[in-house]
Amino acid sequence: MKLAFLGANRTVTGSSHLLQFGRKRILLDCGLFQGQRELARQVNQNLPDSPLDAVILSHGHLDHCGKLPVLVKSGYRGPIYLTPATADVARVVLLDSAEIQAEDADYLNRRALPGSTGPIRPLYTHADVHDVLKLFRRVGYGQRTDLGDGLGFTFFDAGHILGSAYVLMDWSEPGSDGRPAAHRSLLFTGDIGRPNTPVVRDPHPLTGPVDLLITESTYGARQHAKVDDIKPQLADAIQQITRQGGRLILPAFAVGRTQTLLFYYGQLIAEGVIQPLNLYIDSPMGIEISRITDQHRDIWDDETVALMTFAPVAAAARQVRFASSSQESRQINSDRGPCIIIASSPSCEFGRVLHHLKHSIERPQDMVLFTGWIPPETLGRRLQDGHRTVRIYDRRYEVRCQVRTLHGLSAHADGDELMQFLRPAIAAHTVAHVVHGEADQAEALAGKLLEAGAAAAHVPATGTTSHFPQDIHRPA
Repeated sequence: MKLAFLGANRTVTGSSHLLQFGRKRILLDCGLFQGQRELARQVNQNLPDSPLDAVILSHGHLDHCGKLPVLVKSGYRGPIYLTPATADVARVVLLDSAEIQAEDADYLNRRALPGSTGPIRPLYTHADVHDVLKLFRRVGYGQRTDLGDGLGFTFFDAGHILGSAYVLMDWSEPGSDGRPAAHRSLLFTGDIGRPNTPVVRDPHPLTGPVDLLITESTYGARQHAKVDDIKPQLADAIQQITRQGGRLILPAFAVGRTQTLLFYYGQLIAEGVIQPLNLYIDSPMGIEISRITDQHRDIWDDETVALMTFAPVAAAARQVRFASSSQESRQINSDRGPCIIIASSPSCEFGRVLHHLKHSIERPQDMVLFTGWIPPETLGRRLQDGHRTVRIYDRRYEVRCQVRTLHGLSAHADGDELMQFLRPAIAAHTVAHVVHGEADQAEALAGKLLEAGAAAAHVPATGTTSHFPQDIHRPA
């Protein structure tokens, strides 16, 4: 077994890892690198230099699936294995990505200086995405898929977002010197979610050690706020804007975060803590993902199933208003409150949330409630850091609204939760590769894996390779 690390190494974007098993070449994830424009364009045009036999996709976030159209444009026509829910989520995410790239290219071409070198073209278009969708091969949790030559894999629920999976691969190696054939295993975590979070089920527990481990480390050295702290924070914010007759604006990710907020809102209604308010979902992708989530109730956790069949919550859910068009989005701002508006994007650098901020930023009775960490040098971060004036589009505004942050909503396991999940997979022969984390987070998790008894724990750089030693055998 040879591993090549092609993306999300010592960083958290562009997940992509190549396995070579005999004649088989398997790509684990094909994620888009997100970063400085020119660097991102260069990285996102890089592909494996030899033909592939299959792609296995862990989940539908852009940094894990977003480069699939580039791969297919280059001529790939093999299967793309993914869970049924991931197929639905990835379709929406990829089409949205194609739209954004087209708009971005059009904007840059209109601003191009005379004499510049040719028009900028998007990495891919809607047509390219539809070519990807034709290659999707839906595989349910717990169903082993044979890839040939004795190599197979099984998806298990990763508890990260709807449809997310970790991948357990298995194969046999012929014995030597009279030894019996060795049964081998590789675990690729994708992204692992937190236990006891709503909508998605907890990560499916691991049942035994593996020979090879490729694990994410997004929060390898950090601890999140307790999940139990989320609901009281949200309740207090809603109660306050209800008393003040204001607007509560929640800049939130369309995939996962929006649906989690809806769950907590329903739970607070069910418990009688709040009364239903006008609640608007103002994100076309958030609306589509919410509908997809409703279609996959078979993989909800039990708590969510019970909540959504409770009559008062079901009634409140029917009253949620979805703003699909620009006109419907503008109409929201005629509601001066009390109301709740969930809109993308979390950084407040683009998207419909900017129009709602314009109407609320100078109103003391209104509140902006961020739902997690915001990247530096963004409008959202400036608000989060307490700046008293900010620019929205072409005008500066005084910040008179309230600004808070809701802690504990991450869809990623923290360092302790990740180790709790991984510990059953670690044995004295386990060789670990720690990816999908900034260098300090990855190094910290590598240290914890060694303390747990792993034989080795590497933090690979992009472009490096690793060979699984043929002479490693399980201890008797």
